[in-house]
Amino acid sequence: MSVEIKTGDLRVQVTAELLTQEAFASFGDVVTNPRPDLHPTTYASQGGQLPYNGVSANQGTAIQYRHVSRPQNLYTQAPSGDGQLIMSQFVCGTRQLAATSNPSQSEFTVGVLERHPFTSQTFSPLASTASTYLVIVAPTLPPGPSDEGLPVPSGEGLPGRGLPDLRGLKAFVATSKQAVTYGAGTWHAPMVTLGEPGTSLDFLVVQSSSGVAVEDCQLAIFESNGSDEPNIKVRVPTIKGRLGKL
Repeated sequence: MSVEIKTGDLRVQVTAELLTQEAFASFGDVVTNPRPDLHPTTYASQGGQLPYNGVSANQGTAIQYRHVSRPQNLYTQAPSGDGQLIMSQFVCGTRQLAATSNPSQSEFTVGVLERHPFTSQTFSPLASTASTYLVIVAPTLPPGPSDEGLPVPSGEGLPGRGLPDLRGLKAFVATSKQAVTYGAGTWHAPMVTLGEPGTSLDFLVVQSSSGVAVEDCQLAIFESNGSDEPNIKVRVPTIKGRLGKL
């Protein structure tokens, strides 16, 4: 189900920053190796404390970091009453970014945000021809007439029923060494892969689903007055002439 939002003369421009757990915490989780400097066999012989209650595993040849992201399945509160865990693969081609007056930045226009009210959604990159992607999120406004009737769960820490608060828009550049989990009900842009034209980035996506469209995915589509596209822009740093290489 989609809701069309007239943005009028609203102008929003944010600059993407590097994706970190600290910066993203209010929207979900970032999963990456917290100790890339530590080899599993070294830890097995030396021991010590690790993030996420890490422990030695597989006869000392691996480190297991526990509860790096917590999945949410809230479909017991959905009208259907049931949602099943699903895994899918997304092959995401690179998006075309617009040039700006600043040669060190390019620009992406946000025309739609989506949310999955009853489930978290985790994107785990797979080895591909592209290696960076853009994560765009927004907080949720208080409920209003425009979102009346949209089914959402209730509970502590959940965003609620409202539409996206574009004035709170945030953007992050992630690498293929980072997976991202959008918390249940988090407004986010569909995947934006960065890189050379003709390349793509594959993701293993884990979420729950009931198969009922309005429960599984709700869209907010933005329309601007007198313009072909909304004036909601994300500036993406260009380093060494390559998009998104931070």
